[in-house]
Amino acid sequence: MKKKFSKYAPGKKMAALAAVMVASALTTACGSKEYLKDITASDYVTLGNYTGIEASAQEPVVNDGMVDSYIALYILPMCESKEVTDRAAEEGDTVNIDFTGYMDGEAFDGGTASDFDLTIGSHQFIDGFEDGLIGASTGDTLSLDLNFPDPYTSNPDLSGKPVVFEVTVNSISKKEITEEVVQSLGIEGVTTEQELRDALYDSFYENAVQNYENTIETTLTDTIMANSTFKEPPSGMVDRFYKSIEDLITRQASAQNVTLEVYMKNAFGLDKETYESQFRDEALREAQEYIMYQAIADAEGLNPNDEDVRAEIDRLVESGVYESEEAYRENNDAELLREQLMRDNVLEFIKENGVIETTKATEE
Repeated sequence: MKKKFSKYAPGKKMAALAAVMVASALTTACGSKEYLKDITASDYVTLGNYTGIEASAQEPVVNDGMVDSYIALYILPMCESKEVTDRAAEEGDTVNIDFTGYMDGEAFDGGTASDFDLTIGSHQFIDGFEDGLIGASTGDTLSLDLNFPDPYTSNPDLSGKPVVFEVTVNSISKKEITEEVVQSLGIEGVTTEQELRDALYDSFYENAVQNYENTIETTLTDTIMANSTFKEPPSGMVDRFYKSIEDLITRQASAQNVTLEVYMKNAFGLDKETYESQFRDEALREAQEYIMYQAIADAEGLNPNDEDVRAEIDRLVESGVYESEEAYRENNDAELLREQLMRDNVLEFIKENGVIETTKATEE
């Protein structure tokens, strides 16, 4: 199996929480046995139109610099440095610098550092800073006239403001990605720097495709739900989704050696009463969403059978996720897998019968 890569990209905290809660719908849940098989979905939802629904998303792309930025941030720190004395700084070099940022002639808070190692191309600094160091030699002092981006979330007071950075280059060094470093990553079939770059690109592209599909599916689902009328779902089903959400985020908290309450406070700024209310709201929505999917599956003949469930378990075993069918069934609920396969069938149906537009990606 190809190892996945992740790229640290800070986002809005509540968006991150929403993504976690949506993902929980696909995890194992215990407790109440209020499954979709236990109800008639049409008793709980009156479907509106679910074909010909419009949705659009930007084409999946890998933006220029993503691979270089990942390598600069996560791979090069693992490599040995060699000082460069016979040329000026280039893309990919690490420069040791002293710098002071001035706004209206006055040094501003957070704009000064000494003996700072910066890899050119890592995009750690605002646009223009790193590019401005290309061509500089050891001992040079540069004056960089730049502007903070607008908005600048790290410090909104600096958004769009002009600034001058006085930078002294103390030394230049180059880190080489050797085969030993690449092989230490343990990525199957990847032994050279170029193979690593190709694997990174493929992984970023796979993520972009998944984001594209998620955007389309979410838009279609939200529109169909808005077209439908719901009755209160069974409380046991809502409880099941609630526990799934709670269990998933509790595991994430445990991985950081903190309690759920501490994790939610630190990560999202939510107290116990607030996050429990949000979990409950999301559990209600997920229950209604799955009931809606089930009603469409019933109407269109999209329900998986026992052979479909067994085939998916076999696929998971063959891919190495589980050692055997018995191992899968010991750790998972096959009825949840049936619900997930039904959901996948419905999503494919509404995409095939929707009006999907792929828009051109914007330049970044």
